[in-house]
Amino acid sequence: MHEETFQVTVSPPRDTLPRPRVTQRENSRRGKGGETNHSTQATRRLIADETLAAIERGEIQLQDSTYRFQDVVLHSIDHTIFFPPESILATWPTSTPASRSTFSAQLELCEGSTLERARALLHELNTSSASKAGVPARIGVLSFASATKPGGGFLSGAQAQEESLARASTLYPSLVSSKSAQFHELHKRDRRGGFYTHAMIFSPAVLVLRDDAGAWVPPYQIEVVTSAAVNAGVVRERAGDAPGQDTAARIEGTMRERMARILFLFEKQGLRNIVLGSFGTGVFRNDVSMVADIWFDLLAEEGARFMHSFDRVVFGIIDKQTVERFKCGV
Repeated sequence: MHEETFQVTVSPPRDTLPRPRVTQRENSRRGKGGETNHSTQATRRLIADETLAAIERGEIQLQDSTYRFQDVVLHSIDHTIFFPPESILATWPTSTPASRSTFSAQLELCEGSTLERARALLHELNTSSASKAGVPARIGVLSFASATKPGGGFLSGAQAQEESLARASTLYPSLVSSKSAQFHELHKRDRRGGFYTHAMIFSPAVLVLRDDAGAWVPPYQIEVVTSAAVNAGVVRERAGDAPGQDTAARIEGTMRERMARILFLFEKQGLRNIVLGSFGTGVFRNDVSMVADIWFDLLAEEGARFMHSFDRVVFGIIDKQTVERFKCGV
């Protein structure tokens, strides 16, 4: 399926237009205690509120221009797709790409955030001599999701990969849509002992409005796959003091299937340039080398199912130590 890449309407600002401002929202959760020890968290809360206010207005003002994007946000909500645990994505082992390159995917490991790498990749593709004249490039981005809470803890100032995406973009309206609610309600009912499910959300036409520091930027478009990794920490705790090889094998097998479905979803959406990362190795405590090995097996091993499905695959990892461990895995 090919989703149209939208052009954001840009025009000079009018004096009557309100500038982005902080809005106190009813569903924002404020941390307990004083702000003295939580100034960074408080700043992130304000940025999240400000982003939501801009989305409500459907515009931001930046320097001498007004960027209007209400129609793009509505399109994203209307075309959000929920994939239940048993969906067409389960057919990845027997399906072949509709568009298969004769070249293998170019894998790139970069130290940097998802937003940073997505913006750099999109800029490179759009300025490349090989890009199609007048046709903006499309890139897919993987969001390391909370299984039960749209946007994770971004409203309360939490800082992780999904939170940074939600705080900086128009992703949140898609995640709280009636379609996406099925994803979060499913996992609230049954977390599967930390394994969660292979359910996923595809959010098209997501506009990034900010950089990692929270500054407004000219909006650029990404397509987002939302998936929850296995919470390996919870799984191991449930297994007791000495989790055996069976537990490790089950974690790895579940992660391999989930990660293959993520790639298949990008492939089905015709996205040939994607930004991934060290999926589920933060608070969910999956082994970095295991995750790196699985990505490599699916994308670059001889005869790999997705070897020819993509042009560029960028792994954006913000932590230097994780980058080094990930590098050893691939």
